[in-house]
Amino acid sequence: MSEHTREQGIRVHHLANLGGLIALAGLDKEPPDFLLGVLVSAAREAATLTAGERSQVAYVGRKKLDERATAKRAWRSWTSARELHSLLLSSAQMRRMIAALGGSAPENPDRLSAVLTNLLKEDGSAPAKVPQR
Repeated sequence: MSEHTREQGIRVHHLANLGGLIALAGLDKEPPDFLLGVLVSAAREAATLTAGERSQVAYVGRKKLDERATAKRAWRSWTSARELHSLLLSSAQMRRMIAALGGSAPENPDRLSAVLTNLLKEDGSAPAKVPQR
C-alpha cells in the first residue's frame, strides 16, 4: 500500500481543480495534444498581456467561476498549492540530509524518501542543523 504525504494530497487536489477549470472552459472533450497546444498558446499570450488586459481576462474567469459557485474552492486550492515546492534530490543528497537530521539512511534507495519524510515529520518544530558548504 502506498502512503501519500499531506503535500502530495494538496498537489493532487490542486491538479484536479485545474482539470475542473479546463472542463468549465469547455475544453475537456478535446484530445490531449490539442488541449496542451491551446494551453501553451494561452501561456505565451498571457506573458504579453498588460496589467489591464490581465485584469479583464481575470474578470471573465471570475464571472464564470461565480456562475458555477466554485470560486472559493478554486482559490483555496490555488493558495494551498503555492506553498508546495518541487525538489529533485539524488540518493547521495538524500543520504546526506538523513545523516544531518540524525537518522540512518537505508541501503535500499527506494526507502530514502520515506525515511527522510519521517525524519522531517518527527520534529517539525525544531529547525534541523544542516551543514552548509
